[in-house]
Amino acid sequence: MRLTSGKTAVITGGSSGIGFAIAEELLKKGLCVVLVARRAAVLEEAKKKLGTENVEIVSADVSSAGSLKEAKKRIMARRDNIDLLVNCAGIVKPALLSDLSVSDISDQISTNLLGMVLAVRTFIDCLAKDGGIISISSVNGIFGIAGYAPYAASKFGVVGFSDAVRRELFKKGISIHVVFPPDTDTPQYRKECEHMPEWMNGWVRSNPLPPEVVAKRIIKAASRGRFMIFPSMTTKFYAFMARHLPLLSRFLIDRIAPKP
Repeated sequence: MRLTSGKTAVITGGSSGIGFAIAEELLKKGLCVVLVARRAAVLEEAKKKLGTENVEIVSADVSSAGSLKEAKKRIMARRDNIDLLVNCAGIVKPALLSDLSVSDISDQISTNLLGMVLAVRTFIDCLAKDGGIISISSVNGIFGIAGYAPYAASKFGVVGFSDAVRRELFKKGISIHVVFPPDTDTPQYRKECEHMPEWMNGWVRSNPLPPEVVAKRIIKAASRGRFMIFPSMTTKFYAFMARHLPLLSRFLIDRIAPKP
């Protein structure tokens, strides 16, 4: 995947957080970016912050196939193809499964997993031959943590889906990448910490990385063709332990991660 000047990237969840930081990084490389998110006002603000004509904004709900279809029409009306699809749209609500409403569960899975699947399905036929897809998973896509059951289900799903699609598109030259970001200082992360249940209060977490640092590492690794991208040594260590020392990793996580 060659990210060169003049190419186009579509970023779901691009109005804030990691998605916004990836947009900034791609704009530095001369790409045109299309930010896709639900709230039009937030998209307008993001466009103003980026301060360049190489930004287009489209309001859409990734969990709705119809909404994405309309977004596709608008995006492709002025271009032959896109070169990169970045799936950053995501939500999280930390709580015990028994304390979550059906809507809480459905919203997380619909946005984080179904939304990513639908976005790939919608734009897959628009991707250039040397294009790529980057999808954001989580440490919860490596192992599940109490209080994040639906979120973990969605993020594990991102990994399995990306691996399957990687094989479907192997002969077409489209590269697939799945990202396991560490704690990142985004609006969603701050909201997540603010609404954690009391039994999670003693959990010692690593200092969150700036989204700009995470975005730069994601783009660098994707440009090198990495399927699994670990923007920090912490998430890379977790993945190594889960794969090569599963019993030991479960033993350690059982003692480190919070429990009700």
